[in-house]
Amino acid sequence: MKLYLIRHGETDFNRRGIVQGGGIDSDLNETGRQQALAFFKHYAHLRFDAIYGSALKRTHQTLAPWITQAKYSLHTSPALNEFGWGWMEGKRPDKAMQQEFHEVKEAWKKGDFDRGIEGGESPNSAWKRIKPFFDEIYQKHQEQQILICSHGRTNRIILAQLLGLGMDRMEDFDHSNTGLNILHFQADGQVSSEKLNHTEHLEIIQI
Repeated sequence: MKLYLIRHGETDFNRRGIVQGGGIDSDLNETGRQQALAFFKHYAHLRFDAIYGSALKRTHQTLAPWITQAKYSLHTSPALNEFGWGWMEGKRPDKAMQQEFHEVKEAWKKGDFDRGIEGGESPNSAWKRIKPFFDEIYQKHQEQQILICSHGRTNRIILAQLLGLGMDRMEDFDHSNTGLNILHFQADGQVSSEKLNHTEHLEIIQI
């Protein structure tokens, strides 16, 4: 299986530095819509056997050109939703929030993957909802090519886990809006990367 994994386009929450998470169902802004169209135009020559998004509309809007112009069906799954940031969602980080976020990330680097923000998820709980989705699509789409649009932290967890690096390496993966990751799934269960956070398609627009 060959997987094209992207992050959604920009939202006003992204631009303003406000925490979104899985509980904020925001729309793309104009830049995000341009990014989505640029991705489509750059890769429209590709043929996918299936296209998946999360249950949040910013992924649906990112994939909209594929649905409206290329006439694909969109399959959605809450397993792909953004990481739950608990009480921080919808807020612009202040010094106290930044300090707590730093402490949580440091705990993750030390292997405490049950740590999370109050009211939100931990990396372990997030992977528990994500992993069955990938187990299912691998069985369903062997020898096929699929496109998935998900979210920044969720994609970091997916990449760290699928590539066998472990969640303490999540921060190694940059995640630009509509940044493309291409993964190859082998018959022996190994996964390799062809591209990570590739943004060549964005060169055609003025951000």
